[in-house]
Amino acid sequence: MFFRSLIGLEESDLSDPQSWLKRLFGGQPTASGESVTSDSAITNSNVYTCANILAGDIGKFPIQTFRKRKSGIEYEESHPVAKLLGSRPNPYMSAYTFKETMQVHCICWGNAYSYIDWDWNGQPKALWILDPSLTDVRLDQVTGELWYVTTTPGGEQRKIPWYDMLHIKMLSKSGLKGISPIAAIRERIGIQQAADKFLGSFYANGTASSGVVKVPVPLKREAKEKVREEWQKLNSGLSNYQKVAVLDGGMDFQNLVMPLKDAEFIQTQKFGISEIAKIYKIPPHKLGQLDKSTYNNVEQQSLDYIKSTIQPIVVNWEEEINYKLFTLQDQKRYYCKFNVTSELRGDSQARAQYYREMISIGVYTVNEVRALEELDRIGDVGDKHYMSLNFTTLDMIEQYQAGRAGLLKGGEKNKNGTDE
Repeated sequence: MFFRSLIGLEESDLSDPQSWLKRLFGGQPTASGESVTSDSAITNSNVYTCANILAGDIGKFPIQTFRKRKSGIEYEESHPVAKLLGSRPNPYMSAYTFKETMQVHCICWGNAYSYIDWDWNGQPKALWILDPSLTDVRLDQVTGELWYVTTTPGGEQRKIPWYDMLHIKMLSKSGLKGISPIAAIRERIGIQQAADKFLGSFYANGTASSGVVKVPVPLKREAKEKVREEWQKLNSGLSNYQKVAVLDGGMDFQNLVMPLKDAEFIQTQKFGISEIAKIYKIPPHKLGQLDKSTYNNVEQQSLDYIKSTIQPIVVNWEEEINYKLFTLQDQKRYYCKFNVTSELRGDSQARAQYYREMISIGVYTVNEVRALEELDRIGDVGDKHYMSLNFTTLDMIEQYQAGRAGLLKGGEKNKNGTDE
C-alpha cells in the first residue's frame, strides 16, 4: 500500500490486474491493449510458424566434428564434443531437440543459454539448457569479468562464469546479450491478438454481433434489456447461424456493416504476417501468403532463405561452439561445422546434380557420395577421385601451346611425307 501510494499507482488484484502489475511481472501492454511477452508471443500463429520453421531447419542440420591433420582433414566421431552435438547433449535430449530448443529461445528471447558441464579430464560431458527468462548477463565493472546469473527450477540463484556457458545470441547492441525480436514486433503481435479476439467474439455472437432492433413504440430500459436478451438468445451463436429470424409486433432488424470483408481489415491481417516474416527473414510463402508468389520467385526466395537466413545462424553457432567447447589445445586440431547438404535431401534431382558436379571436379569420391546417401562402400575402387580430361592448369596450357608450336616449326612434313 505504501509503495503504491508513494509512486501513484492504482490498486490492483490478480483477477483483473492493472497495467503496472503486468509490467512488474514481465507483461508489456501494447497500443491495442493486449499484453505481449516472449512467453505469450510463441502462441501467435505466425510467430509459432516462424519458430517452427527456423528451429526445425537448425535442428535437422547435423553438427559434425573434424580433425585437422598434416595429410588433410578427417571426420572425427570419438571426440566428446562430437558425441554431445551429434548424438546426446544430455540424458534427456536428442541432438535435434537440443538445437531446436536453443533456436526457439533465440527466436523468442533473443538469447539461448546452455550450461557446460565439464568432466574430470577437462572435456565437456553434458550441455544443460537454461531458462532464458531467468538468465541474465552481468559484466563486473571492477574486474571486467563476464558472468551469467540464473535461477534454477528450485529457486536457487547461481552465478556462472562465461567459460561455462554456451551462449547463442541474436542481434545485439552490446555484443554481450541479444535483443529479443519480440520487442520489435510487439505492437504488430498485439494487433493480431486483438483481431483474433474480435473474430472470436464475432463468431460467438453469430448474426447478432452488431445490429439494431427497431420497435414501433418507445420502450423503457427494462423492456429494452428484455428485447436485447431474447434476441441474442434466439439468434446469436454458431448453432443459430443463418437461421431465419421471426419478428413480430412491428419490430425490424437493421444489420450494421461488419469489417470482416473490409479490404483494410484483410490487409491488416496480411500486413501482420509480412511484418513478422520480415523480422525473422522468412519468405512469406512459408507462412502461407501466396498472393504474390509464382513458381520462379518462390524458388528464388527459398535459395535466398538458405543464404541470408540460415547461413548467418549456422555461422553464429559454429563460432560459439568451436571457442567454448574445445580446450585451447584442441582448438588447434578440432573444429565443428554444420552439414547443410541435408537441405538437398528433399530434392532428388538437385541432389543428383550436386553429386555429379562434385565428382566431376574431383571433390567427392563415389564412396563419399554413397556415405552421404547412407549406402555401403563399393570397395577401394570407390575411393578414387576423377577429373575431366578437358581440365588442366594454365601453365600446362602454355607448355602445350609452346610444344605444339615448336613441333610444327621444326618437324613439319611436306605433301610427300618427307621433311622439307
